[in-house]
This record gives sequence, structure tokens and C-alpha cells, in this order.
Amino acid sequence: MYAFVDTVNSGIVGTNLPTEAMSYNGVYLENEIDGYRTLSVTGRELMESEVTDQEIDGMDGSYYRYKTTPARTITVKYQLRARGSGEYREAYNKMNKLLSCEQVKVIFNDESDKYFIGTKTSNTQVDGGSNNVIGEIEIYCSDPRKYSTTEKEFTATDGVLNILNEGTVPVSIDYDVQTMSETGYIGLVSEEGIMQYGKIEELDGETYQRSEVLATIDDFINCKDDTSGTDVMHPQYGANGTCATYNWFNKKFIGFGTVGTKKGRANGGLRTLEIPADSNAVKGAKNFYSYFHLMFWAGMMGQTGEMCINFLTADNKLICGCSWYKTDAIGNTGHYEIWANGKMLRQWGYTTSHLRTQNPWYWDWGHCDILKEGANIRFFYWGGYHNYYIPETENMECTKIQIAFKQWGDRGGSKLMSRMGFDVINFTKNNVSKWKDIPNRYPSGTKITIDGKSSHVYVNGMARPEDEVLGTKYFKAPVGTSEIKVACSEWTKSQPIVKAKIREAWL
Repeated sequence: MYAFVDTVNSGIVGTNLPTEAMSYNGVYLENEIDGYRTLSVTGRELMESEVTDQEIDGMDGSYYRYKTTPARTITVKYQLRARGSGEYREAYNKMNKLLSCEQVKVIFNDESDKYFIGTKTSNTQVDGGSNNVIGEIEIYCSDPRKYSTTEKEFTATDGVLNILNEGTVPVSIDYDVQTMSETGYIGLVSEEGIMQYGKIEELDGETYQRSEVLATIDDFINCKDDTSGTDVMHPQYGANGTCATYNWFNKKFIGFGTVGTKKGRANGGLRTLEIPADSNAVKGAKNFYSYFHLMFWAGMMGQTGEMCINFLTADNKLICGCSWYKTDAIGNTGHYEIWANGKMLRQWGYTTSHLRTQNPWYWDWGHCDILKEGANIRFFYWGGYHNYYIPETENMECTKIQIAFKQWGDRGGSKLMSRMGFDVINFTKNNVSKWKDIPNRYPSGTKITIDGKSSHVYVNGMARPEDEVLGTKYFKAPVGTSEIKVACSEWTKSQPIVKAKIREAWL
């Protein structure tokens, strides 16, 4: 079964629009320009094809290679009536403004469920000396196809996606995969090709080659405040206040509670979690992976605050960690730091607003992670990975994790960051020296997103091109009905929830 998902705003349809009225960038010109009316439209019909062939000596005719469809030009014939020269000029001023945008959705009233992507390129010169004229507008569509204003969504049943493409051309497919239990491999197989991610499990399948999740956000929420401890990353600050839990965007976060006794310029709460032993009763993780989701957002200019996460040895040495802070008491500039072996490696500045283009640590997209493999430590920042080789950390074993949230000076209340906290912290111990050899790289709850048009794969919102198996082909949904089978590791306990979306297209 599939459902329709409305994703395009086709503009407000007037009550007396011509059959072929054009909506350009979401606006019907008749609704905005007094006296404007569409008379006819051409260029939306059958498209010619350009055939590429090759002549061969001694052979009749030619050898057919392929055909292509050229760009499309749509011509809109219109009439403009104005009561006076002033209204006439104002009408054309409006028309120029409305048609100035490039590569926009173009919809026609007699086919309001489909759109072209076009740019206004030229127009005819209308007769002078009259306020009642007929002219033509040309819309250039470098992509000759028209697309459905809605997307079709399909959900796999018993591991099979049945895709119905009622357009006239093959179209790309987007996928959302939600794991319901840990797995090391996701495969999508059809007659058009195969897409594979992760690693098909090794033949021996020994349990020591698998990773184990030893801590989650619930462990930090249930952990007591470490009022006698020290924030190892920032020992010069006070940390005997408290942490607190909040419900933001229907998710439970842990964040700042109270200041506590003041020491230095930043003070607040600290929690130190002792990581439990693995299934072999062994404490400490030399190789580990931690994924965390957070918010660090200033709802007002000039708000300040600080938070960090520290990965420590048994004797409280800082293996690695991340810090977010804002000391800008006037503007909206925050900073993100990455640390290893007790030292800061790098710092970035960014804007702590609610905009995704400015702030990587807000709401649904606040992803971050750290991977340690011996002396190699990998950090994530805003769509990219940063790798460091630090020999001193090779044999360091993580036994504790600290999180801390602090207020700068006396800047509490409305002067404190509107949102700073974690709603996900997962710590996974890896029992092998190389991450690639771990079959269960996708824990339960992992979200894998595949963008069919760009041929990119994302894991929990982060680009993961290295997960793509060599030979993967990003196939399209052919016209008609097609079947895609979903595969995963043999030892996977529960099958993932897989959804696919297509936007049908026509020539």
C-alpha cells in the first residue's frame, strides 16, 4: 500500500481563473495583476526526441545508440487590459517582479497536480499606444519533465516494497530505514540493480567480534549529581551544582539545573557515569563509539552558557571530549571545541540561532559522535569528519563519562541559554581493533536515509559514504509496478521498518 504526501504549495486558486492560468513560483498572475488573463498555452504537449546513431560502412541504415529529450519551452499567450497608462505600467512592473525568480515551480490550472521547473526567459514586444494588449511569455524548462505535486510513499510488507510508478519516465527513489534491532547490513534488491550498505556478516560470526552498548541517556538521567567531583575538561570551574531533566519538543533532555558554589567564571552541575562491564565481565573500552544528540540554542541575543561531554580513564585522564560554549553577552556567536589527551585540538565558531544553515546543534539535526580506534580518534562537525592520530591515547581505556552544564557568572534566568542539553547519549564498546570488522554497526533505533537523486546515504543524519558497498547501483523506479526486496544480517532479531518515496514524472 502507499500513501500520498503533499509536499508542494500550488498557490491560491482564484474563483474565476482561465483553464490554462499559470502559477509561477506559487502565485497565479490573474490573482495579482488586475486586467491580466491567460489566453492560451503551448509547449506542454508531446516532446520530440533526439536520436544518436552511428553509420557503419557496408551496413544499411545506421546503428541506433540512444535517444534524448531536449529542453522544453512553454509559451503563455496573455491579454492585459488597463484603465489608464499608470495602471498599465504598474501591471507590467508587477509582472516583471513576479516572473524574476529562476528555476521555480510552474503549474497550470488545468493540471494543478503537476508542475514544471522553469525560468522566464523572453517575451514578445506588445503594440504601443494601447492599454489593451496581447503578448507572449516564454518559460524555459531545462528539465523537460513535469512532476507530481505530491509524493507517493510505500511501506515494506514482509520485507518487500511494491512500487507503483504511474508516470511516463523512471524516477529516483528515496528511502527511510528504521532499525528495530541491531544489524550490520542493509540491502535493497530489484531487477534494476542492488544497493548495499554496511557489511554482510563474516562466516565465523563469533560474538567477540560484536560491539556492545554499555550506556544510554537513561543511565545519565538516573545517575546522581557528582557534587564532589571535578569537570576534568574544565577543572577551573565549579561543578557542585545540579543537573535537571526537561521535556523539549516531546523529548526528554538532561541539562542545567542549579549553579552550586561558585568557583571561577562558570558554575553548574556535573554527572559522572561509571561505565559497566561488558558481557565478559571486562571493564574499560580501548576502542569505542559514542553517538549523542543535543541542543545548544540561544533564543535571545546575548544569552550565555557552557556544556561538555568527557570520556575518561579510571584515573580521571581525559581521553577525548567535546565542549559547547557561548560567552557572547551581546550577539549570537557560540563555539564548539574538540579535545583529546587533555588538550583542545580545534575550535569552530557558529551562530546559535534556530536556523539549520547557521546552527548544527538545534532540534532534529543536532547530531554528533566520537569514534576511538586505538590511537585514532574521529570527531564529527557539521557534515564532516575530522581524524587525529594521537599515540598517547592508544592504550587509554574509557571507564567513565562526564557531562556538565554551566552558567557563566551571574547570567542565569533569561540570560542563560534557552536550550542546552542531551536527549541521546549512546556508548558502544568495540571489541576489535578495526571498526570495519564490526558487523552490527547499526544499533536498534538507527535511522538510515538514502537520497536516490544525489546517491548519498546518511546514518542518523550524518553522511556515511564509507558504508556503501562497492558495486551499489542507485536504480530508479521504472514505469509500472516493480518489487524491491529488503535484506539485512541473518542474526538480526527484528526486521527494519523500510519506507520509500517517489515523485512521479511525465514527458
